[in-house]
Amino acid sequence: MTLSRCRIRPQRAVASASAVALLVAALGACGKEDVGSAGTGDSGRDYYAGKILQVVVPYGPGGGYDLWARAMIPYLQRYLGVSTVHIDNKLGSGGLLGTSSIYDAEPDGLTIGDTNAGGDVFNQINDTLGLNMDWREVNWIGRPDGDPHLILTHADGPYPTFDTLADSDRKVAALATGKGSADYNATVIVYNAFKVPFTMTSTFTGSSEEKEAFLKGKGATASLSASDAVEIGHRAHSVLLMSEAPFAELPHVPTVIQEAKKRGITGRRLDALHALSDVMDLGHAFFAPAGVPQDRLAALRDAFRKTMRDPGFQAAVKKEGLYLEPETDAFLASTVDKALAQRALFKELLTTE
Repeated sequence: MTLSRCRIRPQRAVASASAVALLVAALGACGKEDVGSAGTGDSGRDYYAGKILQVVVPYGPGGGYDLWARAMIPYLQRYLGVSTVHIDNKLGSGGLLGTSSIYDAEPDGLTIGDTNAGGDVFNQINDTLGLNMDWREVNWIGRPDGDPHLILTHADGPYPTFDTLADSDRKVAALATGKGSADYNATVIVYNAFKVPFTMTSTFTGSSEEKEAFLKGKGATASLSASDAVEIGHRAHSVLLMSEAPFAELPHVPTVIQEAKKRGITGRRLDALHALSDVMDLGHAFFAPAGVPQDRLAALRDAFRKTMRDPGFQAAVKKEGLYLEPETDAFLASTVDKALAQRALFKELLTTE
């Protein structure tokens, strides 16, 4: 059976093409109300004419971050007016090298990037890497996707369900992309909240490398996106959805909140899992560094919105097996603010010792 790849929040139901069109039209309409997202102005559009836009991807080719950025190339050229969109896969330190290069880029509007926003927020909360990046200060552009993360186990392994995993009396070997990523931090938070004994392996440059290692039999669990889980479903069990909302493509997979309530988790640990779901909704978030002139920033956001509405783009991402569920810069900014205000809930669950 061929599965549809587009869906709408909050039920995560599979969307028809017309429903997606309505969603992205609404996105464009509400985006025009955002601070800094109103009309682009001639100066913003004129600035980009004939220039080169660099899009930094902090992970390797072939993964979700890379696929989203490459799918947008012809549409950013069309709607921004640049002559070239150059994708720069800047790998290293679990995505932190590429992300920091966007954060520290010249604020001329010619460097943007696709970051692991959930991981960035967790790194600011945990503050163990000495990064000194404040995610309340950047200029968010938008989020194209709705591709929730799951915990997967091997189809022939000892953990066919999350219950068997949570009841394990031996250390679970968990795979995730680098220590700075959202899937790494989410795995740590979930295992600590459910008191699962674990060790982390996080030496991968991106999700495609993590998935390859998992399929070769490495580790006991992996943290991968729903699109990856659907792709390799015959070789893995999807045992936990790291979200509050069920996912239509994988209706049998319990959410982290369902499992928490079933196992009697209450108080601060339950609050932390609710907050975790919010952070994981940040997805593949595009941003520009602080200080970009407002007319150029408005032009970037306008081009992003138009890209999300373009039928050609919608068809292209569906063909790649990606889940289109765009959100505005205002959504990203408010979600980051809320997460950072709840940092005390996370800190006690972010230890790997």
